[in-house]
Amino acid sequence: MSTDAPGADRPSAAGDEFAIAAADLLRPFRPLLEPASAEPAPEPTRQLADSIGRAIDGFWPWVERTARASGKRVDELNRRAAPPNWVADGKAEVDYFAAVRLSLEQGVPLAWVPDPETVKLLLAAHGEDAAASLHAVLDDRREVILDHCDHRLDEVDRAPSGSPSVRVAREAVQALRLDLPSPAQSVATNLIDELLRTAFTIVYGGRHDQVKTLSRVQTLSERAHSAGLSFLASLGILRELATVMPLLHAMTPWWPESRTPAPTTFSRHVTSHFITAPGQVTRTNALVAVLTAVSLLSQEHDSRWGTWKIMNAL
Repeated sequence: MSTDAPGADRPSAAGDEFAIAAADLLRPFRPLLEPASAEPAPEPTRQLADSIGRAIDGFWPWVERTARASGKRVDELNRRAAPPNWVADGKAEVDYFAAVRLSLEQGVPLAWVPDPETVKLLLAAHGEDAAASLHAVLDDRREVILDHCDHRLDEVDRAPSGSPSVRVAREAVQALRLDLPSPAQSVATNLIDELLRTAFTIVYGGRHDQVKTLSRVQTLSERAHSAGLSFLASLGILRELATVMPLLHAMTPWWPESRTPAPTTFSRHVTSHFITAPGQVTRTNALVAVLTAVSLLSQEHDSRWGTWKIMNAL
């Protein structure tokens, strides 16, 4: 049997169809390697762009050969790879590149939450001060967003194992409804920490030290490519990647000794250790923190980070 993917037999007919859709699905990510702005990208963003680029480039020749051989397209892959709040009437309606780029640049979660209409409004926010436009959307739709968070938590709470984390997430949502941003942001930040430790334990066993999420993504991409993992299987990481994108901003560290201004975007480190730092606790940052926690919790419930686990096992 012929082989297009290194180390693997040519996929079945069904696999061919999914791979064809993958070619169109992933193509927009390639500009991540060449940012449109002349302004140098922050180092974490550049590192993650490189990681995503490695994953795409490693599989691209096989995907395009498969597409040319079959000449078919399947929208089902788009639907499967998309978080449910990117889907309407059975079709994924969100531009993957735009959503990922927004999360990378602004740290705003878009996977699983917020609601579909808010996602569209956030993606449509433009102007000289994009951050201010995004914050305006989040502020204007706060109650709608919190309602959607509660809906997502209802879905997660159907599994008994999710109940303790769901209870904590609900308390963070309720604190925001009561206009208590400090408790909401603090609770969500601690939950984010726990969810990340759980994710790393699921994937890597007991070894969840301080290795950056970015390095883990790159390692998994390279392992999948070298092992010849089927492209269809590897595409499962798209939803998980979309979920972790905002963590680039959320994990921004800062120390007073640096003599630089504290981050005014949501920072897990600043919230945990310097909660009174100017501009850190705000209604918008608290909402972003809650969205991040609910997004991670939803992804954990959906897949238990299964794609990363499979790739790591290779």
